[in-house]
Amino acid sequence: MINRVTRRKLLATTGGGIVAASVPAGISGAGAQTADAWPTKPIRVIMPFGAGGSMDVLSRLLAPIVSEQLGQQVVVENRAGATGTVAMAAVAAAPADGYTLMFTGSSYSIIALLMPNLPFKMDAFTPLSRLTVGPTLMAVPSQLGPKTMAEFVTAAKAQPGKWSFGSSGIGTSVHLGGELFKIAAGVDLAHVPYRATPAIVADLLENRIQMSVLGVADCRQYIASGQLRGLALSYTERMPEFPDMPTFAEVGYPNVRASNDFGISIRADTPAPIKARLEEAYRAAVRRPEIVQRLKDFGLIVVATSSADFARVLAEDAARYGEVIRVANVKLE
Repeated sequence: MINRVTRRKLLATTGGGIVAASVPAGISGAGAQTADAWPTKPIRVIMPFGAGGSMDVLSRLLAPIVSEQLGQQVVVENRAGATGTVAMAAVAAAPADGYTLMFTGSSYSIIALLMPNLPFKMDAFTPLSRLTVGPTLMAVPSQLGPKTMAEFVTAAKAQPGKWSFGSSGIGTSVHLGGELFKIAAGVDLAHVPYRATPAIVADLLENRIQMSVLGVADCRQYIASGQLRGLALSYTERMPEFPDMPTFAEVGYPNVRASNDFGISIRADTPAPIKARLEEAYRAAVRRPEIVQRLKDFGLIVVATSSADFARVLAEDAARYGEVIRVANVKLE
């Protein structure tokens, strides 16, 4: 989705730096500490994906700000692999002392539904804040013909199974969003998983696939040029950037949702005062005006929710995606 944003590009536009120190070997927590005494050593932020993606950029953008607030270095450590579960396992195995936390993406509420035999339980973690939301939109080739959602649905129903939709991989939020749309609209579209978003866009432009759910940053230039057409936005309201594009709710599909949400979580048994300090520090950091503006430029909207609000959204997502995984029989291959 929006992982094509490069670290250099985003950091250059903000004028921010990154914490470049490596993680000291053998960082392990002592026992629970009071909020007044904590922190007394560097804090690790485990990143579930590789360097250079938008989540990685966001984490490194916020690291020096949070470090300044807490008085200790914040170090980002990439632990990519197994749809984010490598990073989650590392956090689950770390001491519950507040010195190890993780960034989460949209797969956070989905992973246990697709991988029931995880080496940890999801209740081992506490969500601290949903920091940003990355709205997505349903894009179709302009040469396809339909100009509205109703026209697309009518045309798709006239040729069941002949049209296809692309996603960034099986079990991703955009794949499940596409499956939600298929169920809600009663259309038969073949799913085509891709390894990278640019390939999806290229095939959309050539009408080799007929629909995809894409991040705003991935397709705004093609919508502006008229090569792609956005039929519906997956967000709570219309965006100023696309004032004429209705939301999925406006076109009759309120349950269709697919967005790139980034947040932070920690071990559930971390002392409450420490969790509160981390939540406050990250929410304050991402709300800085210069951060809000730069993230908006790249299709990310700052929400900085409370821990309780983040937990509520995750529960809603798990219920929504759990149903579509069952109905569509989605399995990781």
